[in-house]
Amino acid sequence: MMMGAIAGFLLSGMPATNDASGLMSRVDATRSIAACVLKRDRTDAIAIAGSEPATPRFDKAAGRIDAPLTACLDPDMRSLLIRINDLRGVFAETLLKEADGGALARARALPVIPPRRIELGKSQVANDAALFRCVAGADPQRAASLVEAAPGSVEEASAFRGLSPALQSCVPANAAMQLKAFQVRLLVAASLYGRLADLSGA
Repeated sequence: MMMGAIAGFLLSGMPATNDASGLMSRVDATRSIAACVLKRDRTDAIAIAGSEPATPRFDKAAGRIDAPLTACLDPDMRSLLIRINDLRGVFAETLLKEADGGALARARALPVIPPRRIELGKSQVANDAALFRCVAGADPQRAASLVEAAPGSVEEASAFRGLSPALQSCVPANAAMQLKAFQVRLLVAASLYGRLADLSGA
């Protein structure tokens, strides 16, 4: 029962709804905005990608990034809801794949961290980050394969399924999951990049 629910959650796919402009999906818009912000304020984008939500380092970087973020929003995107974990994940995915994927290769070789069920707090952003920090730590090889695969590809779906045991070991019993596949991908990317940042002392 639990495994079936997890498999359905992992394969739920990307939402078909578009943003207020009707021109692109939220994830496509977030990717476009993140690429722009990385060019304007790479230092703070790296800080956001490599730190946990609600930590002092994260909050300081998030505050400083307001100006470049606003500058990167087209008029049609002003009503777009940008989720911080999505933006953090796009930064992380981009950084992992830079320089021929050198950081992603290092992430793939990270030691396994035995999974433990997380305890849910009041912040959904923090809960999601904690859950996938556990998942990526429990299976860094498959987590890296997920980030490496093209969105919507057979390889991505295979990596999703491969992460099911890790997710089952990390998610609290009877927890209701409301994440889409692209959100899982970005949370995994942020978790891998965060571990690399911790190890490097960045």
